[in-house]
Amino acid sequence: MDKKIKRAAGVGLAALAIVVAGGGYYHFHVNTDTPNFAIKTIEQSIKDHDPKTFHSVVNVDGVLASGYDGFVEVVTSPDVVTMADTRDVIKDFTQMLRDPMLMSLKAAIDSYVATGNFDAEKNAGVVELLDRMGLKDAEVRDVRNVQINDANRNEAFADLIIFQPELDREFPIQLVLTRVEDKWQVSRVQNFKEYVEQIAQARRAQLDDYLKQSGEINNKHEATLREAEKKYGAILSTGNLSEEKTRTELKTLINDTFKKDWEEHKQELFSLRVPKEAETLHNLYMKICDTAIDAAQTYSKWIDDRNPETIKSAEEKIHQVQTLITEAATIAKRMTS
Repeated sequence: MDKKIKRAAGVGLAALAIVVAGGGYYHFHVNTDTPNFAIKTIEQSIKDHDPKTFHSVVNVDGVLASGYDGFVEVVTSPDVVTMADTRDVIKDFTQMLRDPMLMSLKAAIDSYVATGNFDAEKNAGVVELLDRMGLKDAEVRDVRNVQINDANRNEAFADLIIFQPELDREFPIQLVLTRVEDKWQVSRVQNFKEYVEQIAQARRAQLDDYLKQSGEINNKHEATLREAEKKYGAILSTGNLSEEKTRTELKTLINDTFKKDWEEHKQELFSLRVPKEAETLHNLYMKICDTAIDAAQTYSKWIDDRNPETIKSAEEKIHQVQTLITEAATIAKRMTS
């Protein structure tokens, strides 16, 4: 297959009509009345920037509609959305968006076929949809098993093999071709629902793994901080801030335990693989760590300068950390349920 076409599919131009990158793996007989010839013509029409020929062998409306409907069926299923009321709202919303979204996808495909270019910035909505469908980073690798349906000689099937990074394996997108007036045309996608289901399962597994690992990290450091707080109370109960010895002990505890632990906490969280669905939560965790580190530094400074404004700033930062922790816990709980 032409490398330029493969790259285009990789950035999602294939959309639900991923067939635009299909073909190129067969050498056909002179007979043009075959499913194989139709698939070969798809690639050639893209190379030639020939929309008319492309549309003669691809029913873009049919492919897009079948793919979009399969996608919506998954994202509104009870397995994905447990609450019936929420499911109904999402169904209504996706139905409302159906026609304009399909028009945008078709326009992006037509533009690419005609020019060989795709402006991701101008088609941000298309790129977002492709990402949700698991097509944005998919790579077209092969076309296999092109065969006519024995039960209906005017129908044929072909497997478009794509590699999906999130699945870390190949997946066969099953294309259906129909024969009309002695010409074959790709008319729809048959198993896009199954494809999106597997993407959803893979993403859910990645999210669960992140929530588990980040939760374990947070709990471990929470235990360390609780012990440090006990030591902090013990130092104040037996000493006095007017004494150099007490201030030195507190400063050492803040710098060597509180601050150091938050730095380690941040580094451990930073090392995790963060799925897209967890980016908001992860960024919040990073902000908590940064604010806590800043609070420790400010508190340590106050021990030296004893300035009321310094301790006020430290306390405000500590309060902000507590607020952010509560917010993060709420988000993590919602994502877990």
